[in-house]
Amino acid sequence: MDEIRARLKAFRTTDWLILIAVALIGSVILDGIIGLIVGAIVGYLGILAWHKGAFRSRRGPPDEPRV
Repeated sequence: MDEIRARLKAFRTTDWLILIAVALIGSVILDGIIGLIVGAIVGYLGILAWHKGAFRSRRGPPDEPRV
């Protein structure tokens, strides 16, 4: 629980706006409080993945040429 609390404190304003938007979209799609909860969970996991770099380009430095 402390880890979740620490991560929530580290959220920026844009993170909170994205989380609220995803929760509201989930509420509309799944009709009600269940959708709000599911949307908030999906938004939270998406933001964690975004901070981890899951949506960045995966291109690394070029490999050394084989001889």
